[in-house]
Amino acid sequence: MNKRLLTFLLILIAIHSFGQNNTSSSYSRFGIGLIESKADATLAGMGHTGVALSSSGYLNNINAASYSALDSAHFLFNIQGKTSFAKYQSNTSQQNNFDANIESLSMGFRAGRNWGMGFSLSPYSSVGYKIDGEKYILGTTQTYPTQYLGEGGISQISWHNGFALFKNLSLGISASYLWGSSDIIEVSYYPSIIGETTYNERNYHIATFLLQYGFQWQHTIGQNTLTLGATANIATELDTYYKQLIYNDYTSDLSSNTKQLNNALIPCAYQAGVSYANSKGWTLATDFRYDLWDKSELKVSNGKTRNTLAGSIGIQHKPTRYYSAYYRRIHYRLGAFYNQEYLSIQEKNIDSKGLTAGITLPMADGSRINLAYEYKKSGTRQAGLVKETYQTIRIGLSFNERWFQKRTFK
Repeated sequence: MNKRLLTFLLILIAIHSFGQNNTSSSYSRFGIGLIESKADATLAGMGHTGVALSSSGYLNNINAASYSALDSAHFLFNIQGKTSFAKYQSNTSQQNNFDANIESLSMGFRAGRNWGMGFSLSPYSSVGYKIDGEKYILGTTQTYPTQYLGEGGISQISWHNGFALFKNLSLGISASYLWGSSDIIEVSYYPSIIGETTYNERNYHIATFLLQYGFQWQHTIGQNTLTLGATANIATELDTYYKQLIYNDYTSDLSSNTKQLNNALIPCAYQAGVSYANSKGWTLATDFRYDLWDKSELKVSNGKTRNTLAGSIGIQHKPTRYYSAYYRRIHYRLGAFYNQEYLSIQEKNIDSKGLTAGITLPMADGSRINLAYEYKKSGTRQAGLVKETYQTIRIGLSFNERWFQKRTFK
Protein backbone atom coordinates (compact mmCIF):
# COMPACT_ATOMS: atom_id res chain seq x y z
CA MET A 1 0.00 0.00 0.00
CA ASN A 2 1.24 3.50 -0.81
CA LYS A 3 2.69 4.98 2.38
CA ARG A 4 0.88 8.30 2.00
CA LEU A 5 -2.44 6.48 1.62
CA LEU A 6 -1.65 4.41 4.70
CA THR A 7 -0.84 7.58 6.65
CA PHE A 8 -4.15 9.16 5.59
CA LEU A 9 -6.07 6.06 6.71
CA LEU A 10 -4.32 6.12 10.08
CA ILE A 11 -5.31 9.77 10.49
CA LEU A 12 -8.95 8.87 9.89
CA ILE A 13 -8.73 6.02 12.40
CA ALA A 14 -7.19 8.34 15.00
CA ILE A 15 -9.85 11.03 14.58
CA HIS A 16 -12.61 8.41 14.80
CA SER A 17 -11.08 6.90 17.95
CA PHE A 18 -10.87 10.17 19.90
CA GLY A 19 -13.65 10.37 22.45
CA GLN A 20 -13.20 6.76 23.55
CA ASN A 21 -12.10 6.27 27.13
CA ASN A 22 -8.41 6.43 28.04
CA THR A 23 -8.93 5.62 31.73
CA SER A 24 -11.06 3.73 34.23
CA SER A 25 -9.74 5.61 37.28
CA SER A 26 -12.26 6.70 39.91
CA TYR A 27 -10.15 9.85 40.42
CA SER A 28 -11.10 11.02 36.93
CA ARG A 29 -14.54 12.01 38.31
CA PHE A 30 -12.96 15.04 40.03
CA GLY A 31 -12.08 18.39 38.45
CA ILE A 32 -11.55 18.15 34.69
CA GLY A 33 -10.33 14.55 34.85
CA LEU A 34 -6.84 13.07 34.75
CA ILE A 35 -4.27 15.26 32.98
CA GLU A 36 -2.52 13.40 30.14
CA SER A 37 1.16 13.59 29.19
CA LYS A 38 2.09 15.22 25.87
CA ALA A 39 5.13 12.97 25.44
CA ASP A 40 5.22 10.63 22.47
CA ALA A 41 6.45 7.05 22.90
CA THR A 42 10.05 8.20 22.37
CA LEU A 43 9.97 10.67 25.25
CA ALA A 44 7.67 8.49 27.38
CA GLY A 45 10.44 5.89 27.49
CA MET A 46 12.71 8.54 29.04
CA GLY A 47 10.38 9.28 31.95
CA HIS A 48 8.34 11.82 29.91
CA THR A 49 11.27 14.25 29.72
CA GLY A 50 11.52 16.54 26.68
CA VAL A 51 11.77 20.23 27.55
CA ALA A 52 15.44 20.33 26.48
CA LEU A 53 15.34 17.69 23.70
CA SER A 54 15.16 18.56 20.01
CA SER A 55 12.79 17.08 17.41
CA SER A 56 15.45 15.01 15.69
CA GLY A 57 13.77 12.16 13.83
CA TYR A 58 10.61 12.44 15.93
CA LEU A 59 8.15 15.16 17.04
CA ASN A 60 8.56 16.68 20.50
CA ASN A 61 5.27 18.38 21.48
CA ILE A 62 6.42 19.17 25.01
CA ASN A 63 8.41 22.19 23.77
CA ALA A 64 7.56 23.79 20.40
CA ALA A 65 11.07 25.30 20.18
CA SER A 66 12.27 21.78 19.35
CA TYR A 67 10.53 21.99 15.94
CA SER A 68 13.30 24.28 14.68
CA ALA A 69 15.52 21.17 14.42
CA LEU A 70 13.29 19.41 11.86
CA ASP A 71 15.00 18.28 8.66
CA SER A 72 14.21 20.44 5.63
CA ALA A 73 13.76 17.47 3.28
CA HIS A 74 11.34 15.38 5.32
CA PHE A 75 7.73 15.39 6.43
CA LEU A 76 7.16 13.48 9.70
CA PHE A 77 3.90 11.74 10.66
CA ASN A 78 3.36 10.09 14.02
CA ILE A 79 0.40 8.05 15.20
CA GLN A 80 0.42 6.56 18.67
CA GLY A 81 -1.75 4.17 20.65
CA LYS A 82 -1.57 2.81 24.15
CA THR A 83 -2.84 -0.12 26.18
CA SER A 84 -3.04 0.00 29.95
CA PHE A 85 -3.49 -2.78 32.49
CA ALA A 86 -4.69 -1.33 35.79
CA LYS A 87 -5.27 -2.69 39.29
CA TYR A 88 -7.50 -0.72 41.66
CA GLN A 89 -7.37 -1.58 45.37
CA SER A 90 -9.46 -0.25 48.26
CA ASN A 91 -9.63 -1.52 51.84
CA THR A 92 -12.55 -3.75 50.93
CA SER A 93 -12.20 -4.76 47.28
CA GLN A 94 -9.93 -5.10 44.25
CA GLN A 95 -10.62 -4.67 40.54
CA ASN A 96 -8.60 -5.13 37.34
CA ASN A 97 -9.22 -3.12 34.16
CA PHE A 98 -7.91 -2.97 30.63
CA ASP A 99 -8.05 0.22 28.49
CA ALA A 100 -6.80 0.78 24.95
CA ASN A 101 -7.11 3.67 22.52
CA ILE A 102 -5.42 5.77 19.85
CA GLU A 103 -3.58 8.32 22.00
CA SER A 104 -2.21 10.98 19.67
CA LEU A 105 -1.56 12.09 16.11
CA SER A 106 1.09 14.60 15.02
CA MET A 107 2.88 15.83 11.92
CA GLY A 108 5.73 18.24 11.32
CA PHE A 109 7.92 19.72 8.60
CA ARG A 110 10.33 22.54 7.83
CA ALA A 111 8.19 25.53 6.79
CA GLY A 112 11.09 27.96 6.17
CA ARG A 113 14.81 28.31 6.45
CA ASN A 114 14.73 28.78 10.23
CA TRP A 115 11.14 27.72 10.90
CA GLY A 116 9.78 24.30 11.82
CA MET A 117 6.02 23.79 11.97
CA GLY A 118 3.70 21.01 13.05
CA PHE A 119 0.23 20.02 14.21
CA SER A 120 -0.95 17.54 16.83
CA LEU A 121 -4.18 16.05 18.11
CA SER A 122 -4.13 14.53 21.60
CA PRO A 123 -6.11 14.30 24.85
CA TYR A 124 -5.58 17.05 27.44
CA SER A 125 -7.54 15.18 30.13
CA SER A 126 -9.56 11.98 30.37
CA VAL A 127 -12.69 10.95 32.27
CA GLY A 128 -13.80 7.34 32.57
CA TYR A 129 -15.14 5.51 35.62
CA LYS A 130 -17.88 3.22 36.93
CA ILE A 131 -18.48 3.18 40.69
CA ASP A 132 -21.10 1.13 42.56
CA GLY A 133 -22.39 2.43 45.87
CA GLU A 134 -25.35 2.78 48.22
CA LYS A 135 -27.39 5.64 49.67
CA TYR A 136 -29.64 5.77 52.70
CA ILE A 137 -33.37 6.33 52.32
CA LEU A 138 -33.97 9.65 54.05
CA GLY A 139 -35.03 9.14 57.66
CA THR A 140 -34.37 5.39 57.68
CA THR A 141 -31.53 2.91 57.96
CA GLN A 142 -32.50 1.27 54.68
CA THR A 143 -30.31 1.71 51.61
CA TYR A 144 -30.79 1.56 47.87
CA PRO A 145 -28.09 0.86 45.25
CA THR A 146 -26.59 3.68 43.18
CA GLN A 147 -24.13 3.72 40.32
CA TYR A 148 -21.89 6.57 39.19
CA LEU A 149 -20.79 6.62 35.55
CA GLY A 150 -18.54 9.02 33.69
CA GLU A 151 -16.87 9.21 30.30
CA GLY A 152 -15.30 11.85 28.07
CA GLY A 153 -12.60 14.42 28.69
CA ILE A 154 -10.85 17.32 26.95
CA SER A 155 -9.09 17.04 23.60
CA GLN A 156 -6.58 19.51 22.18
CA ILE A 157 -5.52 20.33 18.66
CA SER A 158 -2.28 22.30 18.53
CA TRP A 159 -0.24 24.30 16.04
CA HIS A 160 3.46 24.16 16.94
CA ASN A 161 6.11 26.59 15.65
CA GLY A 162 9.83 26.59 16.35
CA PHE A 163 12.15 29.39 15.18
CA ALA A 164 15.95 29.23 15.13
CA LEU A 165 16.86 32.86 15.92
CA PHE A 166 20.59 32.32 16.23
CA LYS A 167 22.91 29.36 15.84
CA ASN A 168 22.27 28.08 19.37
CA LEU A 169 18.94 29.67 20.35
CA SER A 170 15.42 28.60 19.33
CA LEU A 171 12.06 30.01 20.39
CA GLY A 172 8.73 28.25 20.16
CA ILE A 173 5.01 28.84 20.47
CA SER A 174 2.14 26.34 20.55
CA ALA A 175 -1.39 27.59 19.94
CA SER A 176 -3.97 25.05 21.12
CA TYR A 177 -7.73 24.81 21.02
CA LEU A 178 -9.11 22.73 23.89
CA TRP A 179 -12.61 21.31 23.70
CA GLY A 180 -14.58 18.40 25.01
CA SER A 181 -17.54 17.06 26.89
CA SER A 182 -18.07 14.69 29.78
CA ASP A 183 -21.20 12.71 30.55
CA ILE A 184 -21.69 12.28 34.30
CA ILE A 185 -24.59 10.03 35.32
CA GLU A 186 -25.91 9.00 38.73
CA VAL A 187 -28.26 6.01 38.51
CA SER A 188 -30.55 5.31 41.49
CA TYR A 189 -32.27 1.93 41.57
CA TYR A 190 -35.62 2.15 43.38
CA PRO A 191 -37.45 -1.09 42.33
CA SER A 192 -38.20 -2.12 45.91
CA ILE A 193 -39.31 1.40 46.87
CA ILE A 194 -41.24 3.00 44.01
CA GLY A 195 -40.72 0.43 41.29
CA GLU A 196 -38.47 2.48 38.98
CA THR A 197 -34.93 3.59 38.21
CA THR A 198 -34.02 7.30 38.18
CA TYR A 199 -31.19 8.85 36.16
CA ASN A 200 -29.53 12.17 36.99
CA GLU A 201 -27.36 13.08 34.00
CA ARG A 202 -25.06 16.07 33.53
CA ASN A 203 -23.32 16.76 30.25
CA TYR A 204 -20.39 19.19 30.69
CA HIS A 205 -19.04 21.17 27.71
CA ILE A 206 -15.62 22.85 27.83
CA ALA A 207 -13.71 25.00 25.34
CA THR A 208 -10.83 27.50 25.36
CA PHE A 209 -7.68 28.65 23.52
CA LEU A 210 -4.30 28.10 25.16
CA LEU A 211 -0.87 29.50 24.27
CA GLN A 212 2.39 27.96 25.42
CA TYR A 213 5.80 29.60 24.89
CA GLY A 214 9.20 27.94 24.98
CA PHE A 215 12.89 28.21 24.22
CA GLN A 216 15.93 25.95 23.84
CA TRP A 217 19.57 27.05 24.06
CA GLN A 218 22.46 24.81 23.08
CA HIS A 219 26.10 25.05 24.09
CA THR A 220 28.84 22.91 22.57
CA ILE A 221 31.45 21.52 24.95
CA GLY A 222 34.08 19.82 22.81
CA GLN A 223 32.17 17.07 20.98
CA ASN A 224 29.32 17.13 23.51
CA THR A 225 26.18 19.31 23.66
CA LEU A 226 24.50 20.89 26.66
CA THR A 227 20.90 22.08 26.09
CA LEU A 228 18.74 24.21 28.38
CA GLY A 229 15.01 24.56 27.78
CA ALA A 230 11.90 26.06 29.35
CA THR A 231 8.18 26.49 28.62
CA ALA A 232 5.39 28.55 30.16
CA ASN A 233 1.72 29.27 29.67
CA ILE A 234 -0.45 31.89 31.36
CA ALA A 235 -3.73 31.14 33.15
CA THR A 236 -6.57 30.71 30.67
CA GLU A 237 -10.29 30.80 31.50
CA LEU A 238 -12.42 27.85 30.48
CA ASP A 239 -15.73 28.44 28.72
CA THR A 240 -17.78 25.83 30.58
CA TYR A 241 -21.45 24.96 30.95
CA TYR A 242 -23.50 21.88 31.68
CA LYS A 243 -26.90 20.54 30.75
CA GLN A 244 -28.71 18.55 33.45
CA LEU A 245 -31.47 16.08 32.76
CA ILE A 246 -33.38 13.95 35.29
CA TYR A 247 -35.51 11.11 33.95
CA ASN A 248 -36.75 7.61 34.81
CA ASP A 249 -37.93 4.45 33.12
CA TYR A 250 -41.23 6.01 32.17
CA THR A 251 -40.66 9.76 31.76
CA SER A 252 -37.83 11.11 29.60
CA ASP A 253 -37.77 14.58 31.17
CA LEU A 254 -38.63 14.94 34.85
CA SER A 255 -36.42 18.02 35.08
CA SER A 256 -33.89 19.79 32.85
CA ASN A 257 -31.77 22.94 32.99
CA THR A 258 -28.61 24.51 31.58
CA LYS A 259 -26.07 26.37 33.70
CA GLN A 260 -22.95 28.37 32.84
CA LEU A 261 -19.89 27.78 35.04
CA ASN A 262 -17.66 30.83 35.49
CA ASN A 263 -14.06 31.45 36.58
CA ALA A 264 -12.66 27.92 36.05
CA LEU A 265 -9.09 28.17 34.73
CA ILE A 266 -6.32 26.22 33.09
CA PRO A 267 -3.56 27.42 35.44
CA CYS A 268 -0.18 29.01 34.86
CA ALA A 269 2.38 26.27 34.27
CA TYR A 270 6.16 26.44 34.09
CA GLN A 271 8.64 23.80 32.92
CA ALA A 272 12.43 23.77 32.86
CA GLY A 273 14.75 21.12 31.53
CA VAL A 274 18.39 20.31 30.82
CA SER A 275 19.96 17.64 28.63
CA TYR A 276 23.51 16.57 27.94
CA ALA A 277 24.47 14.54 24.86
CA ASN A 278 27.94 13.13 24.26
CA SER A 279 29.67 12.01 21.10
CA LYS A 280 29.13 8.31 21.88
CA GLY A 281 25.35 8.51 21.52
CA TRP A 282 24.37 8.86 25.19
CA THR A 283 21.85 11.53 26.23
CA LEU A 284 20.84 12.37 29.81
CA ALA A 285 17.82 14.64 30.36
CA THR A 286 15.84 15.91 33.32
CA ASP A 287 12.71 18.09 33.61
CA PHE A 288 10.93 19.99 36.37
CA ARG A 289 7.39 21.38 36.31
CA TYR A 290 5.37 23.74 38.53
CA ASP A 291 1.60 24.31 38.06
CA LEU A 292 -0.52 26.83 39.98
CA TRP A 293 -3.70 24.76 40.21
CA ASP A 294 -4.92 26.42 43.42
CA LYS A 295 -5.85 29.45 41.27
CA SER A 296 -7.98 27.36 38.91
CA GLU A 297 -11.21 27.70 40.98
CA LEU A 298 -12.33 24.22 39.95
CA LYS A 299 -15.03 22.78 42.21
CA VAL A 300 -14.01 19.40 43.63
CA SER A 301 -16.43 17.44 45.80
CA ASN A 302 -14.75 16.12 48.98
CA GLY A 303 -11.50 17.73 47.93
CA LYS A 304 -9.62 20.71 46.54
CA THR A 305 -7.03 21.67 43.96
CA ARG A 306 -3.44 22.47 44.90
CA ASN A 307 -0.22 23.71 43.35
CA THR A 308 1.93 20.87 42.03
CA LEU A 309 5.55 19.99 41.44
CA ALA A 310 6.76 17.26 39.10
CA GLY A 311 10.15 15.90 38.14
CA SER A 312 11.47 13.37 35.64
CA ILE A 313 14.78 11.99 34.45
CA GLY A 314 15.70 9.90 31.45
CA ILE A 315 18.65 8.42 29.63
CA GLN A 316 18.96 7.31 26.02
CA HIS A 317 21.53 5.57 23.89
CA LYS A 318 21.37 5.61 20.11
CA PRO A 319 24.08 4.67 17.60
CA THR A 320 26.14 7.49 16.14
CA ARG A 321 26.84 5.67 12.86
CA TYR A 322 25.35 2.95 10.67
CA TYR A 323 25.91 -0.68 11.73
CA SER A 324 25.19 -3.76 9.61
CA ALA A 325 23.88 -5.67 12.63
CA TYR A 326 20.27 -4.57 13.23
CA TYR A 327 20.37 -4.82 17.03
CA ARG A 328 23.19 -2.24 17.06
CA ARG A 329 20.92 0.28 15.31
CA ILE A 330 18.19 0.10 17.98
CA HIS A 331 17.75 3.06 20.37
CA TYR A 332 17.42 2.23 24.09
CA ARG A 333 15.85 4.35 26.88
CA LEU A 334 15.19 4.33 30.63
CA GLY A 335 13.47 6.88 32.86
CA ALA A 336 11.68 7.69 36.10
CA PHE A 337 9.18 10.35 37.21
CA TYR A 338 7.29 11.73 40.20
CA ASN A 339 4.15 13.84 39.82
CA GLN A 340 2.16 15.67 42.45
CA GLU A 341 -1.46 15.45 41.26
CA TYR A 342 -3.53 18.63 41.18
CA LEU A 343 -6.25 17.06 43.35
CA SER A 344 -6.31 16.44 47.08
CA ILE A 345 -9.25 14.19 48.03
CA GLN A 346 -10.47 14.09 51.64
CA GLU A 347 -7.21 15.84 52.59
CA LYS A 348 -5.19 12.98 51.07
CA ASN A 349 -2.74 13.40 48.22
CA ILE A 350 -2.91 10.97 45.29
CA ASP A 351 0.54 11.58 43.83
CA SER A 352 1.96 9.29 41.15
CA LYS A 353 5.43 7.88 40.52
CA GLY A 354 6.81 5.44 38.05
CA LEU A 355 9.56 3.86 35.98
CA THR A 356 9.77 3.72 32.18
CA ALA A 357 11.72 1.97 29.45
CA GLY A 358 11.63 2.19 25.68
CA ILE A 359 13.21 1.27 22.38
CA THR A 360 13.11 2.54 18.81
CA LEU A 361 13.19 0.07 15.94
CA PRO A 362 14.49 1.83 12.78
CA MET A 363 13.10 0.97 9.36
CA ALA A 364 14.94 1.03 6.03
CA ASP A 365 13.22 4.21 4.74
CA GLY A 366 13.98 6.23 7.87
CA SER A 367 10.62 5.55 9.53
CA ARG A 368 10.52 4.21 13.08
CA ILE A 369 8.55 2.01 15.44
CA ASN A 370 8.73 3.46 18.97
CA LEU A 371 7.82 1.32 21.98
CA ALA A 372 7.57 2.47 25.61
CA TYR A 373 6.66 0.64 28.80
CA GLU A 374 5.56 2.40 31.99
CA TYR A 375 5.00 1.10 35.52
CA LYS A 376 3.13 3.63 37.66
CA LYS A 377 1.59 3.81 41.12
CA SER A 378 -0.81 6.49 42.35
CA GLY A 379 -3.50 7.08 44.95
CA THR A 380 -3.83 5.69 48.47
CA ARG A 381 -6.05 3.32 50.44
CA GLN A 382 -6.32 5.77 53.31
CA ALA A 383 -9.65 7.49 54.06
CA GLY A 384 -11.51 4.95 51.93
CA LEU A 385 -9.70 5.95 48.73
CA VAL A 386 -8.22 3.75 46.00
CA LYS A 387 -4.63 2.75 45.33
CA GLU A 388 -3.92 2.39 41.60
CA THR A 389 -1.20 0.43 39.80
CA TYR A 390 -0.73 0.75 36.04
CA GLN A 391 1.32 -1.07 33.44
CA THR A 392 1.10 0.88 30.18
CA ILE A 393 2.50 0.08 26.75
CA ARG A 394 2.71 2.81 24.10
CA ILE A 395 3.28 2.06 20.44
CA GLY A 396 4.18 4.90 18.06
CA LEU A 397 4.58 4.68 14.30
CA SER A 398 6.67 7.51 12.85
CA PHE A 399 6.60 7.83 9.06
CA ASN A 400 9.46 9.75 7.48
CA GLU A 401 8.30 11.06 4.08
CA ARG A 402 10.67 12.71 1.57
CA TRP A 403 8.19 15.29 0.30
CA PHE A 404 10.51 18.18 -0.40
CA GLN A 405 13.19 16.67 -2.59
CA LYS A 406 13.38 17.19 -6.34
CA ARG A 407 13.64 13.90 -8.17
CA THR A 408 16.07 13.54 -11.07
CA PHE A 409 15.37 11.08 -13.85
CA LYS A 410 18.09 9.85 -16.23
